[in-house]
Formats: sequence, structure tokens, C-alpha cells
Amino acid sequence: MLDQEEFQIQLEKIEQPLTCRDVATTLLFVIDGEVELSTGQKTVTLQADDLYILNQNEPYMLTDLSHNTLIRLQIKSAFFAHFFPGYYHYSFECFSRELDSGREKIVSSLRHNLTLLVMNAFNSTENSQLISHNTIFQIMLLLTKFFKKEQTKPLTQKLEDERLSRIIAYLENHYDESISLSKVAEQEYLSPSYFSRYFKQKTGMGFLQYLTHIRLKHSTDDLMLTDESITTISIRNGFSSPKHFTDAFKAYYKETPTRYREKEHNQRLFSSKEKKAATTQILELTPEILNLLAKYHLETAQETSLNPIPIEQKTITVNPVGNESLAETAYLLTIGELKELLKDNVKKQIEMVQREIGLDFIGIRHLLRGRTFLPEVETDETVPTSSTFANADLALSYLKNRDLRPFIRIEYQELSRDENFYFEQLAHFLRHSIQVFGHSFVASWAFMYYEPEQTLVRAGELKRVFLRLKQLLVGINPKIQLGTFIPFSERATVPKLHQWFLETSDQVDFLTYNANPNEIIDFSKETSMTFHDAERYTLTKTKKLKQYLKKHGIQKKLMLINWNTLTGNTRYTNGTFFRGALILEALFDVSPEVAGIGFWINTELHEEENNKRNIRMDGLELFHFFNGKRPAYYALNFKEKLYGKVVAQDKDYILMENVDGYQLILINAVNLNPKLSVSELVRNEQRKEVHLRILGLKEGEYQLRKWIFDRDNGALYSKYWQLNSRHGLDEEILDYIVTASKPTLTVTDEFISNDWSFYAYLELNAIHFYELKRTI
Repeated sequence: MLDQEEFQIQLEKIEQPLTCRDVATTLLFVIDGEVELSTGQKTVTLQADDLYILNQNEPYMLTDLSHNTLIRLQIKSAFFAHFFPGYYHYSFECFSRELDSGREKIVSSLRHNLTLLVMNAFNSTENSQLISHNTIFQIMLLLTKFFKKEQTKPLTQKLEDERLSRIIAYLENHYDESISLSKVAEQEYLSPSYFSRYFKQKTGMGFLQYLTHIRLKHSTDDLMLTDESITTISIRNGFSSPKHFTDAFKAYYKETPTRYREKEHNQRLFSSKEKKAATTQILELTPEILNLLAKYHLETAQETSLNPIPIEQKTITVNPVGNESLAETAYLLTIGELKELLKDNVKKQIEMVQREIGLDFIGIRHLLRGRTFLPEVETDETVPTSSTFANADLALSYLKNRDLRPFIRIEYQELSRDENFYFEQLAHFLRHSIQVFGHSFVASWAFMYYEPEQTLVRAGELKRVFLRLKQLLVGINPKIQLGTFIPFSERATVPKLHQWFLETSDQVDFLTYNANPNEIIDFSKETSMTFHDAERYTLTKTKKLKQYLKKHGIQKKLMLINWNTLTGNTRYTNGTFFRGALILEALFDVSPEVAGIGFWINTELHEEENNKRNIRMDGLELFHFFNGKRPAYYALNFKEKLYGKVVAQDKDYILMENVDGYQLILINAVNLNPKLSVSELVRNEQRKEVHLRILGLKEGEYQLRKWIFDRDNGALYSKYWQLNSRHGLDEEILDYIVTASKPTLTVTDEFISNDWSFYAYLELNAIHFYELKRTI
């Protein structure tokens, strides 16, 4: 047991009914057995693991139901109010078994700290005082952040005046003493007349009236909860005489104290005949109790629990006639050269994406100028036994068998080196492919004509070559699609040398474009906390492009082939800056606007495209080196998990209803300066806590699956950083990193009402995915 002026902690066993009313905030934590807790409001059974908070001056009774052991902490009101001036304006509400889901970590932190206090009390060291006070402050922080509720009663109305708060605190703590207006005025260095006017102006009540109401409140509790005489109750609660008490009581309640007690007799917690001597046994820290405490002591206090950002209250109302489905879009996975399809790890990644996400096109570059086609060799064979297209045939066979379509980029710079030879070779390859794989497969191919934004080629020349390419493809198979790349800028225009497509739009089957906010960000501004220009950049640019096309009377399918979110401009900041929510936000934004969205398959092939290892910021890869999944993979996977109808949606959530139940995604998308994201302090400031209330769900039993994806739950780079060393990463470590870097999953059984609420703690750019499956 530790008893100080600030707080009291003890380990005890309830033997006979114990009636209390503490001038303190009291935490009850049962670690073994059962006790019955009765207050003026309700009666509950507290079992092992249960934690309950009682407010200052709240009467309660504890009764033994079975062999019990509990921890009782009392934080004295004056001490609490000294560090939390709003103390008397709030109550604290917590019964761990009845809390909304999402509070588990907070309750675990309270249990951990209570256990630490007890163990510290029995194991005195030179640091005991520091440990105890640090722990008490942790508990007070948790209570004030997560469990306070503003009082609505007149006696504890919200007060903004610091002086008045101090006066009310004094009255609440000394109401049972002789208090006069002049005495309190003197303490505040005010004249009695001024103090009287000041108090009534602030509270709407006279000083003595206010004090009398406080005393009456405590007196009614004594009338209901004890068998003490009217005289004893009146003196205990600060009244000068029983007559003064009776007169004040009649004036407020319109009946005498005796009549009030008789009328409320059926609500009394126990009668005089039932009353027994209230006793508790103060316990020592035995090995058996230590075993009980061990599991709570090992529960680490969550640092994220003390997030200084206020709790965001959010209400979602289900639209019962919601009939909107999520927009479907094609996915393009760029691998570089066609020969990459001969690699086992590339096939493995493609198959994983196709199975877990869905896939339509495989992006191919440098079809003819690359290293896929074998060199022609001289032979005296009538029919050559080797073909220059041997590797290409193997790769295309793989695509056809997987029901995937090539998306081939034709670059002006490549074909212009020897234009006639290029077109001859392309025509030969296409006819060969039709002969080997059939017309229907080749007819499903798509080609993109490409010239970068910075070009010296005349518009007329670019147009001429495009039309020649179109003529060739139509001649091979008119169903083959041909599009062109538009270097559309943030200034909502297309460079003059690229505006040729406006004149030949009838020959263009689709248009492609890029969207990369990193191109407009000045990463040298290290002091900028956020980059607002990057906010919803992909959607903004897409809508500007569509407006530009509409202005010129063009309506074509759009393909977003290369894009990104805000990211770091070095490998370290790129890896450290977790951006899962930014990617998912962009996917939700742009999917209804375009026909297709592109990704690079992995970091290795993406960076190999420019024959260098510098960080690339012009596209999103689904895999890192060694098959590890990047945030884009999981963001895309979460989006594709959704099915059914959208019944509620906003910028930071989407709620779906389907035949199996419901799905909910929450995000915390922040365009934080990546250089600052390496700081734990800065990241902490961007955390978000939401108390979410959902109205209109169908009541019933559900299995609740919850995935959390953030920097600490599934981010690949965090694991690399934790396990890397100057000696490098061997196969065992790499396998572990890839296996461990997944969003965390928890599964619980829940009864969901049509008014369901829970808490969610979202780290910077975190994604939370909830799946509520109805049980049959």
C-alpha cells in the first residue's frame, strides 16, 4: 500500500460490503475473482481484467461475490485539479467491458501502469518516488485524453475563467466546512461586494445558493446510501444545524429529508437490517498475486496512446438506397523489355498481382531495339531451326496463357534511327505473332506512340510518323488499339510541338499521360511542414486534362501510365516516408476518371530503365528488390477487396455493403514533407484519433476482421532498416523481411447494433480496413 497526499494505491480483498465516497478519482482494477459494484446509478459485476473509474465524491459500495483481489487507486481531487485545471468540469467514464472497440490499447496501458504502481510500492528503491509520480502522470494523461466527459449539470457547467475554476475547486473540496463569502473573497484578494457580483455574473447563481446546492447534492447521497440520522448528515455536509438543512432541502426538493429518504427507500443500496461491518483486507505481494500481475506488467504502455491531437468525432450514416458501385479500371504493369517475362521472379510477381489484385496489360518497352529478339544468323537450312522471335514467342505464349495483353510503347526516337527498317521489322513481327498465336490475341494488343515533353521534333513530323504507324496496325488488324502520350502540364496546356494530336484525334484510340507531384515540389525547402501543392495532385491534373480535351471537342479514353504521390527524393527518405494512404486516396480519386492506371512491376526493373541506381520518382512500383511488396501493392489490394455498393463515402473513408456484410476503409492522408517524416516527433503530430459512430447498420452477429497498414504494420522499408547491417542481408533475413512485412490482421466476434461506435488510431498515412462478415 502506498498512501501519499497526492494519491493512494493499495492491493486489497473485499470481505464485507464496503461503502465509500472518495474526494478523489478512483480506479478499480480486479485481477482475480468477482466483486459487485453499486453506485447511485447502477450495479455491475466486476470480474478479473475489469477496470472501472469512479468520479470524485461519487458514492459506491463493493461487495464480495467470490474470492477476489483488486487494485484500488485514488488520485486526490486537489492534486488532479492542480495539474488539470478543468478537472471539476468533467467526469471520467470507463467500464472496460462496455467500452467501444478500439480502446483496448488504452485500457492495457492503464492496467500496465496500475500494476507498475503496485509493484513499485512493494519494491522500494531510490527511484521509487520518481517511478510512482511518472506513472501517476501517465494515468492522468490517459484519463483526461480518452475518458473525460464534459459535465452538463448546472453545478459543474463549463467555466472559462481560471479564477472561478479555482473557487469552484475550493468549494467542492471544502463544502463540509464552515465557508463564508468574505473568507473566499479574501483568499482571492477581492472585496466581498465585488466578489458577490462577480460570482453571480459568472455562474448565474448567488454564492450561498451555489454552495448550498453542492451541500444538498452530497446530502441526498447520504440519505439514500446510509442509515445515519438527519442531524449527522446535516453536520457532515456543512450545514450549521439540522433545521437549516431541513429548510434548505424543502426549498429545493419540495419535501423534507425524511420523506425523501422514505420515498427513495427502494433505491437504497442496503437497509439497516442488512448492514454489516464494512471490512477489507490489505494484501501483501505474494507469489500468487505476482503471477496474476505478471501478464499486465508485460503489457507495454503504448506511446501512440498519448497523441496530443484532439479526438475527432465522426458520424457516418448508412444510405439504405445506396446503389453506386466502385468504378472499375484496367491495370497496366510495366516490366520493361519483353524478355523480362522469361525470368521466374517476374512471372511470380505478375501471377501474384493477377491473383490478388487483377491485371489486364503488361507494359513493354524497346520491343525492337531492345535485347528480346535474337540476332539473325546465316544458315544453309531450307527452313531455319532457330528464329529471331524465339524468346518473344515464349514471352507472348506466357501472356496468352495468363489471359494478359501486351501494352507496347513505340518511341519516336527509336524508330526514327532507321524508320523504314523499323516498320518492316514491326510488320514482320506482327504477322509472325498472328501466325503463331492467332488474330484474336494480337487484336487485343495496345500500342502507345511516345515522344517526351522536351523535344526538338516538329509537330508535323510527329504527326506523320503516328499516321504511318496507324496505317500499319490497321492493315495488320483494325482492332489493334493505338494511342499517344500527351505531355500535359500543370499549367493546363500541351506544348505546341505535341498539339498535332488535336488535328488527328479521329485516328487516336486512347490518350495517355503522367501525373507526378514531385516534379513541382521544391525539396530544398526543408522547413516546410507540408507540401499543399501535392494534395490530391493526381485528381486535379486529371480533371484539368479532361477540361482541356473537352474544350477542343475531344472525348477519348484516358490511361494514367506513370504517376506518383509525394515521396522522398533520396532512397532513405523515400523508404522512411510511409505513404500508403496517399496512394489509396489517389486510386479512389482517379479510378472513376480514367480507363486504366499503370504501375511498374518492381524497383529493380524501374531503375534499370535508365541504367542507374538513383531513386526514381516518376512511377509507382508494386514490388521492391527481392519480391518485397511496396505500399502501392497493398493500397491496390485493399481497393480491389471492396465489392458491393457504396453506402457512405467522404475524403477519409468509404463504406461498402455487400451480400456478406460491410467493408469500411479509413485513411489518414497527409502530404508531409518527406524530409521531416524521419522525425518521430513530427510523425506523432500527424497521427489522428477518430471516434467513429455508424448509424444504420443491420443489427446482428458479425465476424470483424481488421487490417492495419502503416509504417509499423506492414511497411517493407522499416523492416529493412531494423534488420540491415554493414555486412548486408542474406537470404534468411530477406525471406523474413518479405514474410513479416504485411498489414497486421486481428479477428474478433462482435454484435453490431444499428448505432455502432468504435475508436481508431491512425498513424501518418495509415490505412485501416474493416470487414464485417455476417455470421450464419
